[in-house]
Amino acid sequence: MVKIVDNLEHLSILIIEDNIGDFILVEDYLLEKFKYAHIEHFVDFENTKTFFENNNKNLDLILLDLHLPSLSGIELVKNILKIMGNIPIIILTGYSDIALAEKSIQLGVYDFLIKDELNPNLLQKSIHFALNRKSFISQIENERIKFENLFHLSPQPMLLLNYGDLKILDANYAAIEKYGFKLAEFLNMSFLDLHPTNEETMVTNLIFEKTQDENSKIFTHILKNTNTIHVELYFKEVAVSKEKNNIIVQSNDITQRLKHLQTIVSQNKKLKDIAWTQSHVVRAPLARILGIINLIEEEKGNLENLLFWLEQLKVSSNEMDEIVRKIIEDTRNFDLNIES
Repeated sequence: MVKIVDNLEHLSILIIEDNIGDFILVEDYLLEKFKYAHIEHFVDFENTKTFFENNNKNLDLILLDLHLPSLSGIELVKNILKIMGNIPIIILTGYSDIALAEKSIQLGVYDFLIKDELNPNLLQKSIHFALNRKSFISQIENERIKFENLFHLSPQPMLLLNYGDLKILDANYAAIEKYGFKLAEFLNMSFLDLHPTNEETMVTNLIFEKTQDENSKIFTHILKNTNTIHVELYFKEVAVSKEKNNIIVQSNDITQRLKHLQTIVSQNKKLKDIAWTQSHVVRAPLARILGIINLIEEEKGNLENLLFWLEQLKVSSNEMDEIVRKIIEDTRNFDLNIES
């Protein structure tokens, strides 16, 4: 919401006017509407410049005649604007200089008033307009600075794109660090230059057609050193004017996350293999061992058969031992992979 300036009685106003009669008239009009106004007066550019260099923070408004003894016209306006910064300037002019005054508006002057038409109410209205316009411009500038700070200082890589051709218009510090390109290099690139050729159509469809209402998808990005990373992309249109939009894109590097997921899939497969070994492979020698024990019990009086079955029991026991060792080794490797 725009903050409207409503306390104007204590304004500090600089009048730059070499005609003393015009100055006195303007001063009277000002004091009629702003009785506590502090008014400074200079008749030339040189003294004005010296005053401003020492008192610029105290000025709220400047009333400027277009013709001074040593400088006039557009040249005067340009020099005043250069030293006055964002202080609102209202030009006081005659009918013969209306075209010049209109051109001054294009350069950054807030308003112009015809001296022959000037009255207290008109002057007050113009001052109100100029100061409220300054407040509005200051608010917009503050919002712009906030946006730039949010953009440039974001820990996630962010790029600003031209809506039409996806040309990169800006890159934040995180993007410069992540991708390895300098800002000047980014500004000579299209966003599609970061993608392999086979992804370009998918990217443009996602941005312009908003495929299946998605606002993010996994893509591949190519860094300056030619390494590749996997990224999730988020897009947001931002209005620059009524006729033009830009696009902010945020990329999240999920390369390590995908590697971690692949590791988990691999570990799950190993777990299944271990479980299968435990439930199937181990049961075979165990069943033989149990069977041999039963036979030994039945062949107590037959020494020859007893020795044979003891030998088979030893073989199955060794086989069982190898299987258990293999399970332990697989489990140990599995634990090490999880830790890494």
